[in-house]
Amino acid sequence: MHIRASDMDWDDVNWFNPSEFPGGVLDHVEGALIMALDDFRALLGQPIVPSPVPGGWCRNDGSTTSRHYAVERLSDAGDIFPQCDIRTALLHALGCEWFGGIGVYLDTTGPSGKPEAMLHLDMRPERVLWLRYEGRYIYPLRSAGEMAAFWQRLGEYRYDAA
Repeated sequence: MHIRASDMDWDDVNWFNPSEFPGGVLDHVEGALIMALDDFRALLGQPIVPSPVPGGWCRNDGSTTSRHYAVERLSDAGDIFPQCDIRTALLHALGCEWFGGIGVYLDTTGPSGKPEAMLHLDMRPERVLWLRYEGRYIYPLRSAGEMAAFWQRLGEYRYDAA
């Protein structure tokens, strides 16, 4: 059963509240995604800031294969800014069975207006892992070269806790 995040019982959510999300997006997002993110936040043990960009939650244009796409269905994808080293967040996300799509973005601007790594999490049935660096998508399981680039970019990333 699909329940809109705007219609779910937010008393069951421990780590987020509706005001943290861009206006109107919760009408187009699966409630199950919010619950999965809430569980992920508990496992991570670090704050998570939901993307302030509406397109980080739902979109009505572009690719119909995007998990953010929300026309005649609810989006089951969200972009978040974990307030910890992105590698720590990635490892925790990989351990969560409910996330199929996991994307690490090293070329995004955070809610603070400064460069900050972002994590895309979605509930597709199969596991897909990628990293975006300088606009280039790297899929580590596609080739040995992409796997090397994936680990290189993650290794070069510097987390600024300030």
